[in-house]
Amino acid sequence: MSVDLDAVFERNYALVAPHTLLVQAQVRSIFDRLVEVRHLPGDCIEFGGFRGGLSFFLALCVRDLGLAKRVHMLDSFQGLPQTEPAVDGPFERGMMASDLQGVLQLRAALGLDALVEVRAGWFESSLEQMPPAAQFCLAHLDADVYGSTRTALQYVLPRLVDGGALVLDDCLFFGATGVIRATEEVLGKDLHLHLGPKTQAFVFPKGDPRPDRPDPAWRTLGARRYDVADLLARADYLELLAWEEAFYRDHAQWYREYRQMLSGSADAAPDSYRITSAIGMLRRS
Repeated sequence: MSVDLDAVFERNYALVAPHTLLVQAQVRSIFDRLVEVRHLPGDCIEFGGFRGGLSFFLALCVRDLGLAKRVHMLDSFQGLPQTEPAVDGPFERGMMASDLQGVLQLRAALGLDALVEVRAGWFESSLEQMPPAAQFCLAHLDADVYGSTRTALQYVLPRLVDGGALVLDDCLFFGATGVIRATEEVLGKDLHLHLGPKTQAFVFPKGDPRPDRPDPAWRTLGARRYDVADLLARADYLELLAWEEAFYRDHAQWYREYRQMLSGSADAAPDSYRITSAIGMLRRS
């Protein structure tokens, strides 16, 4: 029986959208990886589950697709550990803290207690409690910083099945190189890294299982080459880019018109004050 994958995505994304910082295009990219590896053995695992949105999304999709998989969600619930400013940039200790009880309540409300294992604590201690025979077909690393990402990769890589997918958030984050540094140290610098939406990237360290994968389209960003072929095929993300480009271009013009009106350097148009309600929303002082 065929499954309407778009319907599965849209239904489950709507349930978790308030509980994740990932934009829809990022979640869809991860969903596409799940679909690509769904016939492989192994569970799903997320490092840095935060409020549970993405882990619970994966579990809802696993259930709807009838897959014999579980989801392991790891988070300290204390925020980030000690960071390395030289590579982790703006990320600091304690950032991204979340509420364990709130996550457990959401898991129960979604009926996912049997599908999602929530492991609270620093990765090093949580990983000691994982099943000895654990293996994974999909891993989402939203660990943000060098040390946590390296710990996660060192655990996952030997347990990732052939054809399994690793999705890395904050891989292309301006001002922070910790994630890509850890990735290259553990996986090597010659890995075929696919660029995803925003700061996301993904890789199939033990072989790409997709029979219809697009031909590579290499671009250099942040002094590293990424294959952007998958990203160029994402109409949802390209539409988002075009919308935001137009949004900021229009608003920049509105700011100019308002300043010119105040200074008297140009005749005031009737709508030259339309930006006033937005002033101070990005920076309060």
